[in-house]
Formats: sequence, C-alpha cells, structure tokens
Amino acid sequence: MELAVFEQLLTPTGQSLLAAAMELQPTEKTFLAAYEKLRKRSSSELAKAAIETVILRAKGAAKFPDAARMYFTREALEQSSSAAVASHRAIRYRGFDIVGDLCCGIGGDAQALSAIVPNVIAFDSDPLKARMAAENTKALALTADVLKDDLHLLDAYFCDPSRRSDGKRFFSLADYLPSPRAVLDRLPHEPGAFKLAPGVPLEDLHDFDGEAEFISLGGELKECVLWLNGLQTHRFRATVLPSGQSIAADVPDESPETGDVLHFVYDPDPSLTRSGLLANFAHSVGARMIDPSIAFMTADRTVETPFATVYQVEETLPFHAKRLAEYLRARNVGRVTPVKRGSNVDTDALLRQLKLRGDEHRSILFTRINGQQVAIVANRIGS
Repeated sequence: MELAVFEQLLTPTGQSLLAAAMELQPTEKTFLAAYEKLRKRSSSELAKAAIETVILRAKGAAKFPDAARMYFTREALEQSSSAAVASHRAIRYRGFDIVGDLCCGIGGDAQALSAIVPNVIAFDSDPLKARMAAENTKALALTADVLKDDLHLLDAYFCDPSRRSDGKRFFSLADYLPSPRAVLDRLPHEPGAFKLAPGVPLEDLHDFDGEAEFISLGGELKECVLWLNGLQTHRFRATVLPSGQSIAADVPDESPETGDVLHFVYDPDPSLTRSGLLANFAHSVGARMIDPSIAFMTADRTVETPFATVYQVEETLPFHAKRLAEYLRARNVGRVTPVKRGSNVDTDALLRQLKLRGDEHRSILFTRINGQQVAIVANRIGS
C-alpha cells in the first residue's frame, strides 16, 4: 500500500469503503471476489487497500486486542510483538517522561508504552509505517532515520530493528537494520532496550554490558530483549507470559546431578533453555537432570510452576515399538500425545504403526538417557 492510498483510506469515502469491505469478511481465498465487488465503487488501489486492511485486522487479532481498528502492513504485523509482550516490556519504563520507540513499525510497542509513559515519540524511516503508527497509538509518530535525525529529547528508548530484508532473515546483530551498536553510538548513555530474535547467537550478547531477557508467551519463545544503561537488573532472565513470572541470575547455576527417572518429569519452558537458567530452575524445584544433554528434569515431588509442563510418570521403557504397543494396548490406551526431546523417533509414523484402540490417553516422552532411546509413559498434570 502506498502512503497516498492510505491517506485516502482515512477519508470519509475511504472509511465507507472499509466498512463495506468488513461486511464482505474477506479472506486470502476470497480476496479476488471481494475486490471485484469493491472496485466498482472506487479506484483499484483503494479497493485493494480496504480488503487488505480487513484481512490483516483479522490476522492481527491474535496479537492486538484493538486490532479491529488498527492499520497494518503484512511485514510490520509479522514482526510486531503481541500486546502481552509489549505491555510486559513497557513496565520497565515507568518513571521516565519521554521515551522513544525507535523503528516503531505500525506502533504496537508505542501503544504499550503510552499506557505507562506520559510522552512517547515513535520513529520510523518508512513514511507509511510512521503514519499508521500515528493512527494506531496515542504517540507522536515521526518519519525519521534514527541514525541521523535528532534524538536528544529522549530520556530512554526502545528499539526494534529490522531482522529481515528481501525475505532473508538476519541472525547476527551486526546485520540488523539498524544494528544495536550503531544505535548505541548515537545514544551511548541513555537507558534503552533492543528487541532481538529469540535465536540470537549468545556470543553476540557478550559484547554488551546488559541483561538478556528471554520471553515466552503460552509456552512459545517469542523474543530476547537486551536491556542496557540502567534498565538491566541481572545478566540473564527467563520470563513466562501471561503470568509474568521470571527467573533471573547474574551467573547461571552449575548443572545438577543426573539420575534415573523418578515419579515426575518437568519439561521446561524454552525461555529457561535459551537463557541458560535450566539449572537454576532445577534447584528451585528440587529436580535433577535425566541426561546431561537433554532438558527434561525429574523429581520425587511436584511443584506447581509456570516454567514447566509437569508429567506424572507411569513407566519408563527402553524404546521398542512392539513392546510399547503391547504396553499401551494392555492399558486400553487409544490416544497418545507424543513429546520429543533428543529423540530421533518419527512419532507420526510410529503412531500409525501402533494402531491403538481404546478409551485411555497417555503422554509419551520420547527421549534419550545415557545414549539409549527411551519412552516415558506419563500423564500430564494440569492443563
């Protein structure tokens, strides 16, 4: 969508067309049919913009409670943080007067910051995204190059650099646009943070004196946030949303001992794995590892925690398809939920091979202990 077309979409005529597009409830599959109806009432470009907006609003509902009134580009929506993650981050900016949202995209982070900070200024070098951000938020949104234009008014900043270009994803921080180092050259002392990909090479973080916070939402790892210049509290942090609970440390604990599978198995949240705080969590719940190279932990007692899925162990079997099938059939198990950690078992093919019938359900943890493949038959505790 061009900026000029977006400006037309904001006019009364454009809003009327957008309302008509909403009534059609278009999807990717029905785009052409909806377009054929709308283009009789407007220009081709405006009809496409209206339909695209409705489709992206539907997609955006998974991230933004207010998606039904917001404006998006496809790329900006894909790269934007969900409202839950952005709101969690915004809390650290409480107490600042003027905060800049650098590389603001469509303004999701500025929207969250505006609920905490009196004055938010959003910057993006793309005029269309900056204009959308102005419509989507209460922030002042400016078209600006954060590596060249004036940023001296800011008390603190949040920066979400682009991690892709022409369909190619960047992994090294040096390739981000702009790179965190380039932004720090402009704002060397101001409190700030950078949104990084969750798979950021850990060695890249060693060059920064800050805190690496790995954030998951609903069990899915979403991002790493690099906190700098007074916004950091520890060197490493794992945070799980929606609970907002964290485990943090300056130096990760040494790995606990390994041993046989006990009565319960903990399958830790990915934020723990990426942050290097698995051992800290294991010590907090009195668990040990079942194998030094696998994230599964085991204990004789269970502790309710948002940091892991907990299973009550029924049996640990050396992996053998025929023996496993016999075990499950003897217990009337017809439904199985497989979980793989360090196993090379093709679970889809295995489940077809087992041909189970029955009313019972089990979780099966396919993993490795001391180099041997095993199947841990268990029941998941809680939802």
